[in-house]
Amino acid sequence: METNEELETGYGPSPPPGDNLCNDYSEGLVAGYTALAEARDQRVLVDDELALTDGGSPSLFVNIAVVRQPLTEEDWRRAAERMHAFYDEVGGGPYLVFSAWPTPDLTSLGFGRVGHPPLMFRPVGPLASTPIEGFDVRPVVDAETAHDWEKTLVEGFPLTELAPVQPGCILPVDAVAAGSWRHWVGYLDERPVATSSANVGSHHVDVEFVAAVEAARGKGIGRAITATATLADPALPAMLVASDMGRSVYERLGYVTFLRFTLWEGHRRA
Repeated sequence: METNEELETGYGPSPPPGDNLCNDYSEGLVAGYTALAEARDQRVLVDDELALTDGGSPSLFVNIAVVRQPLTEEDWRRAAERMHAFYDEVGGGPYLVFSAWPTPDLTSLGFGRVGHPPLMFRPVGPLASTPIEGFDVRPVVDAETAHDWEKTLVEGFPLTELAPVQPGCILPVDAVAAGSWRHWVGYLDERPVATSSANVGSHHVDVEFVAAVEAARGKGIGRAITATATLADPALPAMLVASDMGRSVYERLGYVTFLRFTLWEGHRRA
């Protein structure tokens, strides 16, 4: 029935966790990347439309912007200016913009296309494990394992803009300072070869930072390290943004795609 009342859209900060998967994932990104930035003592700006974190890093994966609700084309012009103003305050590389909703063409507003990767969901359930000879997964608990995690992620993703690796280039100096986050390193014959992380929220586990060095691929190591993060809290479902290349690995773990995210690369003007 028609009404003049403002109706809940299910998007943004007002819906409770569990209202819908799309908003849950977006809000999980906001909470997770804000916690990580604050643990790194980095700049943060959060309001009803945007959540911006800036490490002043040469890597866009350390400078994260999350759109919290659908924006009109006019809203986007205003939001783009706000993002540029925030990131232009300090030096650094580009920043990565996540939107759960389609956007207008932002190329004329200082952004470059990244893509429309699949957002995937896995319900609660056990995972069968297949042992891999010489391979084990260890949590990041100290400076040594944190260094192994950062070095392996930089080499495996790869993030060449962060080489040579400096301690704290991605993680907080105290690697476990962001309490909702957990990180793992996979070792093959005692050599670090793979990484994964999970931000454990109130409604789901957000799986992030999955990478493997080239020599470790094709051995089931990517599946094993992702499974560890997926089961960070076995009582919660898990979600992740995949690449099309890696999608089949996640499907074999029980993930299904339910929408595609829109990603842009923002360029600092300063």
